[in-house]
Amino acid sequence: MKLPNPNVTWLILCLTLQVSTNISAQQAIVVDYEKAKINLQREREKIFIDALQLSVTQATVFHPIYVQFNQEKRLLDDLLISLFVNYGSNYHQLNEKVMSEFVKQSEEYQRKELAVRKKYYKIISKAISVETGSQFYEVDDFISTSLRLSVLTGLPFTGRISNEQMMR
Repeated sequence: MKLPNPNVTWLILCLTLQVSTNISAQQAIVVDYEKAKINLQREREKIFIDALQLSVTQATVFHPIYVQFNQEKRLLDDLLISLFVNYGSNYHQLNEKVMSEFVKQSEEYQRKELAVRKKYYKIISKAISVETGSQFYEVDDFISTSLRLSVLTGLPFTGRISNEQMMR
């Protein structure tokens, strides 16, 4: 399996910078998020195509499955972005309730993401092969992990809040 296209790093970095930006010009940022999401979806498809290296016959079977997968991933992308935007915009007002809700929503997102990945692993394994299904699972896991890691590294760490509150 070929490693994912390095262009995803640029998209993830772009998305990270947007998420970690102060939400003072919210309307302009919303447009940037939409643009970043569209680019992320396009790049995700290119990564799958490059990494899976499907035959023409396999690609014919894979494409309609991928369209369904991508629709579900779009909803998850929206959920992930709103989760981190909400966290970032409330960072200076974090309390136990806000932080607990963030953790709860993050867990829910991860549960849904894993469920989608497992669902399409099974579908692709039956429709094409277990090898292709496994490769699909790996590539999606890589993209998702890279995206989450990049977004998380762009957000302030809650440990700083605890330390600042303890010093007061």
